[in-house]
Amino acid sequence: MPFTVEDGSIVEGANSLCSLDYANAFHSDRGNTSWTGTDAVKEASLIKATDYINQKYSFRGRLVEYDQPLVWPRACIAGVEYDTIPTRVKAAVAELALEALTGSLSPSISPQGQVKSKKVDVIEIEYFASASANTKRPAIDGLLRPYLSGSGINVPVVRV
Repeated sequence: MPFTVEDGSIVEGANSLCSLDYANAFHSDRGNTSWTGTDAVKEASLIKATDYINQKYSFRGRLVEYDQPLVWPRACIAGVEYDTIPTRVKAAVAELALEALTGSLSPSISPQGQVKSKKVDVIEIEYFASASANTKRPAIDGLLRPYLSGSGINVPVVRV
């Protein structure tokens, strides 16, 4: 399947939420010299990043069309036009694509392996038991937070 970018109009066969031009400019602006390789390799990374977002995150609102190929565009999100892909979503895809390009989308920060205690003489290290195998990506989560369902937005309740 060819590299096909979703632009908000529910493009048939779309497999990326971010164009190669956007990702190239994004990484160039930030001096990310690891964003290298052929266009085909970068496009594959953008597809992997989009797949990750499609599978990992639960967004507010609803799909514009029931059978659209990607989780964006979305309807019924305050402040977001239903026929666009927000810049923050494209930035998250570009960030994840860099991870995919330079290795894999394996954990950036893992709850496993955190040191509980150390003993210097006769070296002894104890680790916390893993509470969860969920991957934490603070930069990505921060970019997507305004659009995530259950993202901690407080709405005042008024009794009438």
